[in-house]
Amino acid sequence: METPEGRPERALAYGRDVIAGVRKSWRLGPFPARSLLSVANEACFDMSGIPVSTKGLRTRRATAIAYGVACHTLFAVGVGTMIVAMFFGMSRSLGRIVMPWSLVTNALLVAQFPILHSLLVSEVGAPLLKRLAPAAIGSRMATTTYVIVASIQVFLLFALWTPSGIIWWRAEGVMLGLMTGLYAGAWLLLLKAILDAGLSLQIGFLGWWAVANNRAPAFPPMPVTGLFRIVRQPIYVAFSLTLWTVPTWTPDQLAVALALTTYCLVGPFFKEQRFRRRFGQPFLTYMNQVPYWLPLPRPPRKCNDLSIYEIADWWGDPARWLRTLQNMVPVRFDFFDPIVGEWRGKKVLDLGCGGGFMAVALAERGAIVTGIDPAKGAIAAAQRHAEANQLEISYLVSSGESMPFAEGFFDIVVCVDVLEHVEDLQNVLAEIRRVLRPGGLFLFDTINRNPLASFLIVTMAEKVMRLLPRGAHDPAMFIKPEDLVRNLRAAGFDVGRFVGMGPRGLNRRLEFVFALLPTTVIQYLGYAKTRN
Repeated sequence: METPEGRPERALAYGRDVIAGVRKSWRLGPFPARSLLSVANEACFDMSGIPVSTKGLRTRRATAIAYGVACHTLFAVGVGTMIVAMFFGMSRSLGRIVMPWSLVTNALLVAQFPILHSLLVSEVGAPLLKRLAPAAIGSRMATTTYVIVASIQVFLLFALWTPSGIIWWRAEGVMLGLMTGLYAGAWLLLLKAILDAGLSLQIGFLGWWAVANNRAPAFPPMPVTGLFRIVRQPIYVAFSLTLWTVPTWTPDQLAVALALTTYCLVGPFFKEQRFRRRFGQPFLTYMNQVPYWLPLPRPPRKCNDLSIYEIADWWGDPARWLRTLQNMVPVRFDFFDPIVGEWRGKKVLDLGCGGGFMAVALAERGAIVTGIDPAKGAIAAAQRHAEANQLEISYLVSSGESMPFAEGFFDIVVCVDVLEHVEDLQNVLAEIRRVLRPGGLFLFDTINRNPLASFLIVTMAEKVMRLLPRGAHDPAMFIKPEDLVRNLRAAGFDVGRFVGMGPRGLNRRLEFVFALLPTTVIQYLGYAKTRN
């Protein structure tokens, strides 16, 4: 929201509105002109649109600047301590714990950094960051408080480490100059990576500066330039290089290097999950083009690739993955039938119909069925099957983002095996709401987003058992039930119940058959109604 700070005419207008409301509520006479100007001069807004006095904004600004000074001071101290400590191979620090307790304290020191560092950017830790600053500015200060905590962690690790007293190797003479140059070069590479990622974000400047200027933090775009054109995680790569180019080697340095390099290899996986949710398809495209950690050439990775729908033999001699889709049809109707009651005569849209498995079952129940899918090959196969079996089903090539139907045209929209593939979920839900009549039904299924669902659907079903086409799903596009509920309500739906779905056994061809389950942890069905 644009703040009127520094614009007296808007502040004055706000003051007049406040006073007029008070006069109307309490039947007071006119306020003195001096009082009016006094109120007007104090009227400003914070980022949420709530009136805040100029004095309040000055207090917030002062608080933000204090946090900024603390942040950058601690950042400089923490990084400086790390540079010096590793230069001497962790052989010089303030720790003085005796053996064997020094092993315990050193292990705790090295473990606290990656654990807390990752926790604070997770869904669990994010609220904690907000509490480290006054409530009114906590959200905007999160990037600053994060750097403050990280700087303290770095200082504790490298300042309080208890050295073993053992030195394996120390560079001397020409070798010392060479190793010092390599060590400095690694730090300069890290600085370059930080600049490419957005210096203001990485050093905590972004948060406090936004609060000091009473505006929202201006986050940098997804980093794809500079070193990010070579690898996706240049900051972690460069930091790892600083761990291994030191001119002094000790058991302490080796322990720290191994622990933190492991974090640099594993930690970015969680970071990339956040980037998938935040940036969506552009980040997925970037992932396919740029390697993760090492600048090695590699074939592009398939992700959310549905091109096989175009060439599949849907009804002739279907592949195993198509038979898996067919086996899911009965259990879907086990859930949908009691909700609908009578299908006969209802106008039903099968959104993302593929080759028509659900559309045929709907037509057999007496529904007036229209099926749409963006895959021309799938629609052609569905049309051939409908004509050969004298089924009155209308098939069209179209997508859920822009459907060629009038408002309120359908009684029911069925959407299975689709929502986890769409790039703009909110837009698709809005289109579904548009084409449904008031009180119309939206019936759907989709896949939950969690590590177990990703393992079973992608690793096992796609890669190992080949029950589904390899590369057809992207775990980042799976949808948690609570997220779908929120999106449905925002689109104008009243949300009904959800129920789980999954394998319950094998048929004669040793293929899975499916049933309703009491848990939604993997895959789930649900329904919603448009509001009247």
